[in-house]
Amino acid sequence: MPDIVIDATASDAIALRHAEWLGRGVHVVTANKLGNGADLPRAQAIEQAARDGNAVYGDSATVGAGLPLLRSLRALVAGGDRITSVEGVLSGSLAWLFNHYDGARAFSDCVRKARDAGYTEPDPRVDLSGEDVRRKLLILARAAGLPLQRSDVQVASLVPQVLANAGDAQVDDLLDVLDAPLSEQLHAARRDGAQLRMVGRFDATGASVGLRVLPAGHALCGGTGTDNRVAIHSDRYPDQPLLIQGPGAGAEVTAAALLDDVLSLLQDVRARAA
Repeated sequence: MPDIVIDATASDAIALRHAEWLGRGVHVVTANKLGNGADLPRAQAIEQAARDGNAVYGDSATVGAGLPLLRSLRALVAGGDRITSVEGVLSGSLAWLFNHYDGARAFSDCVRKARDAGYTEPDPRVDLSGEDVRRKLLILARAAGLPLQRSDVQVASLVPQVLANAGDAQVDDLLDVLDAPLSEQLHAARRDGAQLRMVGRFDATGASVGLRVLPAGHALCGGTGTDNRVAIHSDRYPDQPLLIQGPGAGAEVTAAALLDDVLSLLQDVRARAA
């Protein structure tokens, strides 16, 4: 039976040990985005350590809660395809928020409901700031062969400074500061028959995360609930993108993604030994 570490945390201290474990031949299966989604040298160290230790790094749960996003990107690149752009609704929590926010209730109430349902990070500011999407975008870009630095991703946060500076105990009371600006943006979008979506994107010119006003028929406006929806353009898909959609948040789908990676890893180890 191979040694496997399963990291279902959001801990930076634990992510720092991924490369160490891999280098010792210990396989790592993770939902922690602070491995491949942190600074580039850390991601490169993880990749090198996996090679040196002949170990597997299972990271399907880090983006899309196990949707075949990373697998598809890596398969396209391995087959000689060139990824030209990727854009998508990459946060299940923000997808849920903007699928449900219709102005009938305050945006802050929607945030509290999403947090209590387990869709957001323990501190919802991580999601609202765009930082969670930045990490996922970095993971996708690096899987596509683009060595993006964290500073390469321009992020337009939804979090006002007063909320960003608040202590953990003050966050819930200060969520109301989100309501007025989001209400204004929602009504402006609706006047044009459009929808609000928090979108991450990278291409050859750069990378960004921010709230966008999209036509109702836009590819990224589909889906319901916590669905992630991602459009991949490449040499094979230059005009009509490859679309991948499905639930992108929740304990159950994340746990299933971790289990899938463990089972896949065990099959691979058995195949090598045969």
